[in-house]
Amino acid sequence: MALLLGIAALLGASGLQTIWAPPETMTASVGQDPAEAPLTVITSGIDAVDEDPVEFTLTGEGSFNVMLGRERDVQAWVGDAAHNTVTGITTDVPRDEAPRIEVEHSEGQATVPNPKGSDLWLDVQEGQDRLEQRWSVPSDGDWALLVARDGTEPAPTEMTVTWTNRVGDSPWIVPLYVIGGLLVLVGLALLAWALVRRVRGPHGGSGSPATPAGGPTPPRTTPGATGAGSTAGTASRTSADAVPARPAPAAPSRRTARGIGAGLAVLALGLSGVAPAGAATPATAEASPSAPADSPDDQAYPVLTDIQLERILGKVSQTVKAGDSAQDAKKLRPRVAEHALEMRSLNYRNRKIDDSVPAPEPVAASSVLSAVAVSEPSFPRTAMAITEGEGNSTPQILMLRQDSARSQYRLVANAPMTPGAQLPAGSLDQAGVEVLESADAEGLVMAPGHAVTGTARYLSDSGDDFSQQFEPNPYVDAVHEYQEGLVANAGDARFTFRRQSVPDSVVGLRLADGSAIVFGDLYARTIARPKEAGGTVIVDELAAELRGGGRATRNGVQMTYREVLALHVPAAGASGDDARISLVGMADELRTVNFLY
Repeated sequence: MALLLGIAALLGASGLQTIWAPPETMTASVGQDPAEAPLTVITSGIDAVDEDPVEFTLTGEGSFNVMLGRERDVQAWVGDAAHNTVTGITTDVPRDEAPRIEVEHSEGQATVPNPKGSDLWLDVQEGQDRLEQRWSVPSDGDWALLVARDGTEPAPTEMTVTWTNRVGDSPWIVPLYVIGGLLVLVGLALLAWALVRRVRGPHGGSGSPATPAGGPTPPRTTPGATGAGSTAGTASRTSADAVPARPAPAAPSRRTARGIGAGLAVLALGLSGVAPAGAATPATAEASPSAPADSPDDQAYPVLTDIQLERILGKVSQTVKAGDSAQDAKKLRPRVAEHALEMRSLNYRNRKIDDSVPAPEPVAASSVLSAVAVSEPSFPRTAMAITEGEGNSTPQILMLRQDSARSQYRLVANAPMTPGAQLPAGSLDQAGVEVLESADAEGLVMAPGHAVTGTARYLSDSGDDFSQQFEPNPYVDAVHEYQEGLVANAGDARFTFRRQSVPDSVVGLRLADGSAIVFGDLYARTIARPKEAGGTVIVDELAAELRGGGRATRNGVQMTYREVLALHVPAAGASGDDARISLVGMADELRTVNFLY
């Protein structure tokens, strides 16, 4: 019986490892089909069921796109649109049911723009009927996937998620192996003992068996013993105080027990070497003590990655190149706006009148020498990059802005760096970068607006008091020399120079070291009047065309240029030369020409 029970236990343990073993992987699917929506959002909740990234499969007839972005950016882009959100996986289900993917439906706008080309996405994958992927994110923080077709057709929601089954094999496997082995050994020992008894003959009865020659001498009967001629194998009764003259032949039983114990030890050692991996204690889902703590909800993550910035700059560069080639400002509008658009529009117009007007510096996508972006993820978002490429005489400072989640980054201001200019190095993961208003002087040696108006006065007049707060600059020196040369060499005309800030053009960006880069536009007016009554001022062809005809005037002319300044404003606490404002970039274009009356 023991042998049969042991074999049954071993067979049961083997069955628990094979035919009754749990599956190696688990699979969850969406239960009831959710309502149709143009967008499907897949959150990181699907990855919470396993310590390794899960595998997921999206199925949808036709083509669709899957976009990877920060969860905050995905939610910002979705906005008020109708959408389905995959929030996670429920594994606590009845035994006969499979895990299910949880999907929540949100009502909203039935159609949206196609999100495929948004600057928010780190990566975009295109699926055709079916797309298999592993959940793998590039860095810390909350990430999500946005699934869509074209914004008008329903987005796919049919989905399965597969992960490694971390539930170990049955805990009864090892005990059954041990118990089964014990029972088999006991059964074999009992079988051997029975065979020995059968060989030695039957026990009991009235006669005593003959002792084989040379065999052991039968034990003597103790006083008071009953039954004459009992054999060594017969258990005899003794009185309570009777002591055998020699050891009773029960030692074989003890040796058998010791043998079984040794066999058990060997069996246990053998099992420890061949125990199935599934019988080990299953790993828990909790992080080890050495694992880093979860990031707090308010931890800041960069609003741009290097990959995103490179792609954005590439699109801006291509757009500007197309506009420059055609000298058509309309081609710039998808990626250029505000002051940058104004400056190139003026240049295109002027070059069509006078082809000797130099073309603007090209906008290069690479190499990126430095880049920063605002730390606050709310919109609008502002970034700055310094690039240098083919055709650039000096590196260019580019200011980019994204007005909303569904809009693209556009170039809003740019200027070639002046010779010898220096700016603090920057990277996209630096914290503390923020947009500054014109009057915001907190943390700076002066407000951005004050720096622009002071520079405007100093550019017009080299003797202005602001020169004491301004870093010497060869570009500024060249401006002063040009203006002073006009005054000195114009025998029949009197020149005056006036500059004023363009309203609402000043914007600052606080850098990680506390200083700021400030962009501001100026109206730079050059006024020429005859020195004597009856004299005449003659303008060139470009000025005459912009004025509307006629090249000569007896009252004088006012030529207004639009100048773009890029200034570096030191952080508060700087002293001496380190506290000076410096001109780091500048560009200009002729805007209007008016005859005086």
